[in-house]
Amino acid sequence: MADPNPDTTSHQNLEQLLGQVAEQDQDALRAVYEMTRRSVFAVAYAVTRDRQLAEDVLQDTIVRVWEQSGRYRSSGSPLAWVHTIARNLALDVMRQRHRLVHTDFSDDMPLPDALVSHADPTDRISLEAGLDQLDPDDAVIFVLKVLAGLSHLESARLLDLPYRQVRYRYQRAIRQLRRFLAEPNSPGR
Repeated sequence: MADPNPDTTSHQNLEQLLGQVAEQDQDALRAVYEMTRRSVFAVAYAVTRDRQLAEDVLQDTIVRVWEQSGRYRSSGSPLAWVHTIARNLALDVMRQRHRLVHTDFSDDMPLPDALVSHADPTDRISLEAGLDQLDPDDAVIFVLKVLAGLSHLESARLLDLPYRQVRYRYQRAIRQLRRFLAEPNSPGR
């Protein structure tokens, strides 16, 4: 009998697709891209805080999946494996730029609409600056929840972390952002 749990089915599908990619199946690679692009972008954006860099990391991640799919071992989550590649590539990009976190307050590099829709430019600047104050892991969890629309459970599975830790880190990020945004001297205030 088929497993009715969509998370399990998705996990199995992605695992099967990675096996096909290892055999150089380009259609399978396209399917992997479609299945993972939103969350890979969210992971990359959480690290780089730059839309263009995150898009570049997304593309580089797919290339790396193509090159290394034969190394994937089914003992772990296939999605976590893909996201680990994305996170590591994003960190490499940031190291190459000789800075930990990129913040660009110009209008040509806005936060993705899903993160701050119809935000006042002052609020956008404040939120970007607030995200810079977060622990990088907390920022990733916050962006996965808000930008990618993942639940805490999905984020926990994706990051291979306990559910309670993801929930705690998200709540901590919210508290820190609220405190930061309430400060009268925070950027944009």
